[in-house]
Order: sequence, then C-alpha cells, then structure tokens
Amino acid sequence: MYEEIVGRGGVSPAYFFEEMDFKECIVFMKGMRRKERSELENTRLIMWAVLQSQSRRTLELEDVMKLEDEEDDETGVDQQELEELRKRAKQMEKKL
Repeated sequence: MYEEIVGRGGVSPAYFFEEMDFKECIVFMKGMRRKERSELENTRLIMWAVLQSQSRRTLELEDVMKLEDEEDDETGVDQQELEELRKRAKQMEKKL
C-alpha cells in the first residue's frame, strides 16, 4: 500500500505515516485507479482512431484494446448450482 500511495501517488511519506487513516488510503487508491482508467481509455481512443483509418473493416474499441474491467463477466449460474439453489429454497419453504 505504501508503494502505491507514496511511490506512484506522490503522497509524502510523513503524511502517509502520520496523518492518513485506512479509509483515506482506500479512497486515494480508488481515485488513482479511476485516473489510470481514464488514461487507458484515452490511449485506446487514439489507437482506435489511427487503426480505424487504416483498416478496411469497422473496428470496435474492444478490438483495439480490451480493458481489465471489460472482461466477459461469467455472472451466470450453471445448471447444477441452479438446481441446488432451488432445492435449498424448497427446503426453506417447508421449514417456514
């Protein structure tokens, strides 16, 4: 955490050790991630504009560079898990 906040974030070591509390560290790191994300998005847009002008097909932003948080979310539940959850729900209904 020290390396991220002091090294990359530019906070003075004295402030980090003497003044900063844990909640402030978390908020600061979230802000750093948001700034980093914005920089990556700008880079991706520039890359897309250059590549699109040279390409014969239509490119999407994801074709040029996929960002970490844009990964395909596997939020779906497989059938076995779904059946197990249904069985548990029926058991709970019977108990109530």
